[in-house]
Amino acid sequence: MVINETKGEDFKKLYSGSGGDYYPVVIDVDDADVKRVMETVEEVVKEDKDFFVTFTGEYFSSRETIRELIVILLVAISLLYFILAAQFESIIQPLIILSEIVVDIFFVLFGLWIFGESLNIMSMIGLVVMSGIIINDSILKVDTINRLRKHGMPLLKAVFTGGHSRLKPIIMTSLTTILAIAPFLNRVDMGSDLQYPLSLSIIIGMSVGTIVSLFFIPLIYYVIYRKH
Repeated sequence: MVINETKGEDFKKLYSGSGGDYYPVVIDVDDADVKRVMETVEEVVKEDKDFFVTFTGEYFSSRETIRELIVILLVAISLLYFILAAQFESIIQPLIILSEIVVDIFFVLFGLWIFGESLNIMSMIGLVVMSGIIINDSILKVDTINRLRKHGMPLLKAVFTGGHSRLKPIIMTSLTTILAIAPFLNRVDMGSDLQYPLSLSIIIGMSVGTIVSLFFIPLIYYVIYRKH
């Protein structure tokens, strides 16, 4: 016999890196299914000791960026607390003001879940931007109430008067921001589709934050200081 023919299967291409030879496999799945797919792949690979698997890609890099943005947000809130504590000469009043951010973030995350959006880089940027804008309303409202109380006005009347005087500025600020961002909710191309989570986060946060600034913050202020 001159020729002995055998058949076998092998990779058409192999890639090499610092960790050795590897073969990349692109898997396109939804964010909610990533963990399940990773576990399934790891179970399959364990059956063959000649192979091992590692996971890299945009999903993991975006998750790392989100963690960094969360750290940035926490550091910014901490610095803001110390600045407000020095400005108002109080430990409690900065907590009253910053409680608005907690409420707004909760409703933004809930709204993203309702609209089927994930917590990604753009929505995190929207959270940071929203927190910086909406907190100004509570700062001005608390400052107005403090000034009225220093002039001898009773607590309850100071809360109502301060809320009435800041009503129009708060509503106008929120409306101009929401209406300016509303056109970006139209998902007509790739660019607008990318900006959609950011716009949605800001609009939800500003809408809820306006209500919180008008009603929730004065209520907490009154409950805390009514015994004094």
